[in-house]
Amino acid sequence: MSYKLILIDKSHVGLIYFKNKLLSIVMEHNLYRINDIYLGKVSALLPSLDAAFITLNPKSKNGFISFDHINTSKSITPNKNILVQITREPVGTKGPNVSSDINIVGKYLSFLPFSKSVNIIKKNHYDHSSREYLKALGRLLVNSRDSGILMKPESIYANTNFLIKEIRILQSRWRKILHKSSNLVKPSLLSKKKDFIQKIFEDYSNINFDFIATDSHGAAIRTKKILSQINNSDIKKNITIEFHKTNLDLIKCYLIDVILAQIMRPRVNLSKGGYIIIEKTEALTSIDVNSGSSTSFHNPRQANLWVNYAAVQEIARQIKLRNIGGIIIVDFIDSTNQTDQMKLLRYINKLIKKDYIKSTVIQMSELGLVEITRARYGQSVYDAFGRKCNICNGLGYLNANLIPTQNLYYELKLSPISIFQIDNRIQILYS
Repeated sequence: MSYKLILIDKSHVGLIYFKNKLLSIVMEHNLYRINDIYLGKVSALLPSLDAAFITLNPKSKNGFISFDHINTSKSITPNKNILVQITREPVGTKGPNVSSDINIVGKYLSFLPFSKSVNIIKKNHYDHSSREYLKALGRLLVNSRDSGILMKPESIYANTNFLIKEIRILQSRWRKILHKSSNLVKPSLLSKKKDFIQKIFEDYSNINFDFIATDSHGAAIRTKKILSQINNSDIKKNITIEFHKTNLDLIKCYLIDVILAQIMRPRVNLSKGGYIIIEKTEALTSIDVNSGSSTSFHNPRQANLWVNYAAVQEIARQIKLRNIGGIIIVDFIDSTNQTDQMKLLRYINKLIKKDYIKSTVIQMSELGLVEITRARYGQSVYDAFGRKCNICNGLGYLNANLIPTQNLYYELKLSPISIFQIDNRIQILYS
């Protein structure tokens, strides 16, 4: 099996493997999810910060909004209702960040009801003619005097009739949100994001999974239904979907709690010697590269360069795996050779560009430190699965949310075409 997906639907966690090597962890906050739209109420103004607190759910943390992200001609006042959208999930003790610049997200397009422009997500491979085509197409889809549109990179390959249909659906969704908000007086969730399982298959539509494990029979059936709706002519093989009685059964079976505990450890060993230490703080994440017991090279310069190159590969993997955002400072093994430094920087840039989240590599400093900035999107593994230690007063993390247990599990084979049942197994084959 090449690609494998482990779905803990109850906790909104997905693990993606390639040839039994963990590639990515997909996480989503159970309450506040990015792009959810709320009717909020201004609970407090913070003039010194040019910001305000917004009550979204009386039983949970307030949202934080900067005045720069308030899209209204009238000044906000305490207890005033306001339409806001989640732009960043809660982190630690902080609540979610919100904005009143509403964005109704679709597959290829995003409808911007409070904007009056056609925007295109920047991509380096766009030539001038492609950008002009997308701008012209955007002006045909919406009246820029009344609203705006955001064109995703994939929209250049999409069928025009499908784009017309999609923008109408997004506009209809916005009208329903407005109608619902006009009949409410207290903070409420107006528009929820897509089903977690469906979101994973849409976000990773370029991957054909051979094996999927879920934490319930219901999640397996939903997975089967979603797969049956995906129009992918490249799928020519059966997909096995295995379901477990509970999420704890799934965690125990695949040792997910052990895997996450391992990922959260500061030290990561490199092959053939050397290791990196990853330390996350409130302000930034520091990564220290060490040669350790590496003795593969007799030449110190070659040894240092090799360890640095191996470290770059692991750092790029760990940043995505742990979903580390913000400022990342990397302290490589000292190299006074400028040629080696340039090679190292080019290699970092090459790997960082493969990240689906926007990341930027800053030039190496005089102290030999490399600064990387990565956009914050969703929760990191520390926020999702860790808690501050009561014994060490916050100096470390302990595994908190996933607990192993002993239980039996069943297997289910699913595919979008046909079904027949044998004992405790359901096998579905492509025709």
